[in-house]
Amino acid sequence: MQVKSIILYNYDGDTRTLPFKLGAVNIITGQSRTGKSSVINILDYCMGRPTFTIFEGVNRDVVAWYAVLLQVGDTQVFLAKPAPAGQAASQTRGYIETATEITVPTLAQLQPNTNDEGITSALSSLLGIAPNQTLGPAGINLDSFQATMQHAKYYLFQNQSLVANAKQLFWRQDEEGIPRHIRETLPYFLGAILDDRQAKLAELDKLQRGLKRLQSKSREADALFGKQAENGRTLLAEAQAAGLLEAIVPDTQVIAELQRLVTWEPGQGVAINNSPLEQARTQLREVQRDFRDKQREIEEAEEYLSKEEGFSSAVTDHSDRLRAVHAFGTEAEHAHKCPVCDSTLQEVPPSVAALTASLSRMQADLTDVKRERPQLEQYLSGLRAQLEDIRQNMSTSSQLVATLSTERENGQRLRDLELRAARVVGKIEMHLSNTELVEDQADLRERIEAGKKYIKDFLESLSSDEVDDIVDSSLSVIAEDMTEWASDLAMEHAGYPHRLDRRKLTVVADRDRIITMERMGSGENWLGCHLICLLAMHKFFIERDRPVPHFLVLDQPSQVYFPQIDGVSRAYQQLDGTVQDLEAVGGDVLAVRRMFVLLFKVVTLMSPKLQVIVTEHANLDTPEFQRALVEAPWTNGRALIPQNWLTTKVK
Repeated sequence: MQVKSIILYNYDGDTRTLPFKLGAVNIITGQSRTGKSSVINILDYCMGRPTFTIFEGVNRDVVAWYAVLLQVGDTQVFLAKPAPAGQAASQTRGYIETATEITVPTLAQLQPNTNDEGITSALSSLLGIAPNQTLGPAGINLDSFQATMQHAKYYLFQNQSLVANAKQLFWRQDEEGIPRHIRETLPYFLGAILDDRQAKLAELDKLQRGLKRLQSKSREADALFGKQAENGRTLLAEAQAAGLLEAIVPDTQVIAELQRLVTWEPGQGVAINNSPLEQARTQLREVQRDFRDKQREIEEAEEYLSKEEGFSSAVTDHSDRLRAVHAFGTEAEHAHKCPVCDSTLQEVPPSVAALTASLSRMQADLTDVKRERPQLEQYLSGLRAQLEDIRQNMSTSSQLVATLSTERENGQRLRDLELRAARVVGKIEMHLSNTELVEDQADLRERIEAGKKYIKDFLESLSSDEVDDIVDSSLSVIAEDMTEWASDLAMEHAGYPHRLDRRKLTVVADRDRIITMERMGSGENWLGCHLICLLAMHKFFIERDRPVPHFLVLDQPSQVYFPQIDGVSRAYQQLDGTVQDLEAVGGDVLAVRRMFVLLFKVVTLMSPKLQVIVTEHANLDTPEFQRALVEAPWTNGRALIPQNWLTTKVK
């Protein structure tokens, strides 16, 4: 994880991007009050810290959102947080986006989609910080916590007041509770607390809960033991009352008799849903339904036949009346003569023709009806025969239902007795299971003792002694680089072993006596202790693939090489980032060059896995220094915040 850029948004939506080179030394130089020291605070704030430590004034008045673009392997992470509203000193809402390549969002697109906890969790996961648990101050599970991305920050930032501090070595070390967090998370970041420790602690918890269950079971068995004989005798009395037992059983045979009784099985009971009675009742309902349906068919057929008979009778009567037409001969003979006076007619009367046609149609219909009637009578006769068969089936089913109902009433008493006996047998089964528990007490005690020994051995495998040994070994490796680089910086005690004292959180030099950082004297030595320790730790983290971001930010480290009055270097503060004769203002040019040579040396050694960002007032004319400049020196109006933003008002 390295820093690709810092992005600021003003209230009009304009952006200011400060780019950085990955795997290299990045230098920002310029005059005072241009925003260089805000780089650390912006990174800290955007990476999940709620407290707003970015300096007030124009920064808060014109910047709406602060953002950081991180490169994590092949993944980019964009983090952004708005400035706190009003006079608030903290703000937890934020925006996060991950992709192979991020397109920087516009101000309108920045809508909070997470909070500081979500940012911390996401960054911890991307770094590969596995579930872990620190060693508490007084034991394995006492007041312990998980190391996260927030704890990795202790090794990333060195602001102006810290970078050469005689009493504090790590970021935020002067805040309450932070020294303890540094001490207890350092073993994890060094690899002394393995990633599987959390799983082992979960297994330990499971073992301890299992042991408690066995111990509880043993106590219950002891309580049951005293009541075993009494309960057994009571159950035998209940079995005798239920008809399961006749003879009196001796005390020595109680368990054996109970074991015999538990094999008792009741007779086959009548299940209500699938009983023969219910089946017979279902069959009777079906037959009754068929009987009603068949009756309906017969009624419909009889009604049809009755209507047909009425039709036939009506047609016959009408046909007889119409036959009078034939008294006048054929239509051809009498078509033009009056049937009454025999006079000749000019036209044939319509009524005669109509009557003749109507008579023909009625005679045809009457013939059809007479032809269908035998078939209808035969169909109706068949329906009546089917109805009689159904009536017989219905009578048989009714008799079966009555018989089964009687049998069911007679069997109810037997089932009541079986149910009572079954309840007694169930109580006997429960009693015997508890009795078996009591009988297995010896085996249970052996399992409890074996569990205690196993847990004791497990605890020893997780003891802090093993962790301490690994931490001490790791710090010895780190000390080798610290000692070498102390000579590169020409520190006061160069040539003697330098190491990190993890309990006091300081650097010590081992001579004939232990010399702590604050007793070494001079800001040059204090700065040197910070540089050699943090660079050596980053080298170790990278080589051991530990989950710590691969960047280090140093704020104005060369200030210690200029004359100071009351702890302040006026000459250094007056530098404006342009190339100047540092000796002319009293600077130790050789020491400044040694410091940057060491930074370039270590970054090159670890390339491309280490990034160093330095903010400075000084500007060296060496090619290496000039290539490392992120931008032109921040002077003559150039700064972190563009000049044209200063007229933008908060909206």
